[in-house]
Amino acid sequence: MDKILVCKKCGAMVKVIVECTCENCGIKCCGEQMVEISSEEATKRLEK
Repeated sequence: MDKILVCKKCGAMVKVIVECTCENCGIKCCGEQMVEISSEEATKRLEK
């Protein structure tokens, strides 16, 4: 299953290919941690 992350500030989305395994690490955008969304939610956002 694909993991899709979204920025809550600007709405940018990324598809994770290989997840980071570092402690307290993650993908950030606009200075904040991006949050995971479902593929259905990502599709809805792309259709807008």
